[in-house]
Amino acid sequence: MQGNTLCKRLILELHPFFFTLKVITVFKSLLHIFISEPPFFTEKPEAVSLVSVGGRKVFECKVAGTPEISMKWFKDGVQIHQSLKYKISFFTSVAILEVCVVSQQDSGKYFCEASNEAGRESCIFELVVKGWFSFLFVKGSTAAFASKVAGSAPFSVTWSKDKKPVLSSQKYIIVDSENVGLKIQDCDVDDVGTYQCVVANEVGIPPTFIKKIKNSVRLGQQLTLTATVNGSEPLTVSWVQDKEHILREDDNRRITFENNVVGLVVPKADSTTSDRGEYICKAENRVGSASNANGTDFCKSKVTVKEGTATFIAKIGGDPIPSVKWMKGKWRQITPGGRISIEHKADSTTTLSIPECQRADTGEYILTVSNPAGSKTVALHVTVLDLPGPPIGPINIMEVTPDYMMIQWRAPKDDGGTPITNYVVEKKDVKKPWEPWSVVSSSGTVTRAKVSRLEKGREYIVRVRAENKIGIGAPLESPPTIAKHMFNPPGPPGLPECSDITENAVTVSWSLPDYDGGSPISGYVVERREMTGKWIRVNKTPVLDLRYRVSGLFEGNTYEFRVFAENIAGISEPSLTSDPIKATRAITKPGPPGNLKLKDWSKSHADICWTKPTRDGGSPILGYVIEAQKSGTAQWDRINKDLVKMCAYRVPGLIEGLEYRIRIRATNKVGDSEPRELPQTILAKDILVPPEVVVDVSCRDSVTVRAGQIISLITRVKGRPDPEITWTKDARALGDSR
Repeated sequence: MQGNTLCKRLILELHPFFFTLKVITVFKSLLHIFISEPPFFTEKPEAVSLVSVGGRKVFECKVAGTPEISMKWFKDGVQIHQSLKYKISFFTSVAILEVCVVSQQDSGKYFCEASNEAGRESCIFELVVKGWFSFLFVKGSTAAFASKVAGSAPFSVTWSKDKKPVLSSQKYIIVDSENVGLKIQDCDVDDVGTYQCVVANEVGIPPTFIKKIKNSVRLGQQLTLTATVNGSEPLTVSWVQDKEHILREDDNRRITFENNVVGLVVPKADSTTSDRGEYICKAENRVGSASNANGTDFCKSKVTVKEGTATFIAKIGGDPIPSVKWMKGKWRQITPGGRISIEHKADSTTTLSIPECQRADTGEYILTVSNPAGSKTVALHVTVLDLPGPPIGPINIMEVTPDYMMIQWRAPKDDGGTPITNYVVEKKDVKKPWEPWSVVSSSGTVTRAKVSRLEKGREYIVRVRAENKIGIGAPLESPPTIAKHMFNPPGPPGLPECSDITENAVTVSWSLPDYDGGSPISGYVVERREMTGKWIRVNKTPVLDLRYRVSGLFEGNTYEFRVFAENIAGISEPSLTSDPIKATRAITKPGPPGNLKLKDWSKSHADICWTKPTRDGGSPILGYVIEAQKSGTAQWDRINKDLVKMCAYRVPGLIEGLEYRIRIRATNKVGDSEPRELPQTILAKDILVPPEVVVDVSCRDSVTVRAGQIISLITRVKGRPDPEITWTKDARALGDSR
């Protein structure tokens, strides 16, 4: 135990936009005893919270105890961690769990656990998610909806489809007993929609809010808060500010309730008075009330003053007088100067004023007061709302055509403290600076747009401005852009060449351009003209190949041709003009000779024959070319020097013992035909046939002549090689005599 010691205890009271620090000084004998206090909850969430699908729910707990306190959140026994679904924070003894975009799966038991080295404490609460159910029925079937109802009968059951009443009929059968229901006979596409059932009895229907209220107002403007409420009459409504102060009508406020619409009007919002805060509307009737027992029965709005001076006032006390330190963030101490003023008054208040707030003033402000007895700290996060900054450039020109351009940009680095609600896209003709900007689009938060209704060849500037609930920010401008394709027309194709000419058609071919303009060639255009006429396009649709058959020519006329290449940017210059051609009957090479046969052969020659070609190619056959190939070689040798006019030929110069292949071609003034080859090979050797004598029938038996007459004995001799012939008379050889 030590002597009398001065003990100072600092108590911090926090109010919206106003802070009070009280220092209570007591004299007592002080014994240095350190006690760790386990955590305990000073405020807990509602036992049961009801929220609609798609909304959000914030659970807030206030906890006290000896630091350091650790906070954990659980759902159905499983710990919840920070994520896109859950936002968790713990600052100045306030623990917050925010459930974003609530779904049916978020229903369940939640609890918050606070712990330190002295112990732990938890609180349990429940989240109930209400929403719509989806049903699918087969066309022509009966759709049935049923639900049990608790309460005192009789019940009044009302059904609606897409907010329009559904009346009982042969189509719709309404059940209003203990199990209320609706049957829809013979379902059709016209029955698709959202159905709602309202059940009431003599007690009535509890109030519900069906329309949210406005949540912000500019400094000095009229603040009007309205909400629509449904429920059984009579209904009693009231407004509460910051959960404690029940509002009454006075010179600065007007409260209205007419046709189920509740209203609160503040003619001139002032950030330095009590107009700041959280406004709550509550409705009651004899059935129930929209109370804090469920999170959706209150209709809430946070009033934010967007312009003016930020003023923080704190009342302090202590002995000795505590020292005061203002900080922005953890590291930057605030000192008077420029726009910032800090004032300490005799009534134990300290005031921090920031006039003409700027976006840079956004941040966390910390006030620390301390004396030898200890210190206290309070923090407040300040958001200064302003116009958004310009979008991040440059504007990306993704596509340009003569009619439109596609642009893209990035969101501003600074959204002004409130979400971007829209981008305003505008265009202007560079050559018409006196004209106002033309709005292209002014709705949506997508960071790309189509700038349409351009004039081909004109030069345009596009600008983009971001918009939030404060207003429209500074623009980001694009460089001047000409309304044309991003590519150039291709170069001209190669020199056209003509082939396969007939009396009424010709095939025109060409080569690719040397330059495609940066875009693939999409086709070609072919034109023709008579020697003294005009150019005429001959193909209706672009040609995709490098050749085109031009028809519709007149026999005997002379024509020239040229070709254009085309891509997405346009059409090229014409190619060079082709050589003139005359539309005449086509003359081609003849067909091959027919029916080639081997008639005879020996060791030194072979006799062949054939027939004329069936097709002369439009020109008379001038003759034939005979070729031979020795066995064991690939070379064909021409046998005849001059064209053979007849359809038969003796192939000379064969070498005995070798095999030969023989072929023949027909020739006209265009050239040689394809060859016709002898089906079999020829072996150069003599054919051995025994001699055979055939005596003419006139002298087979005997021949009688008169003296002095000539005796003629006629025979036919056969044999290979040619037999030697000898005549004898009475076994005596006859010789040639005169």
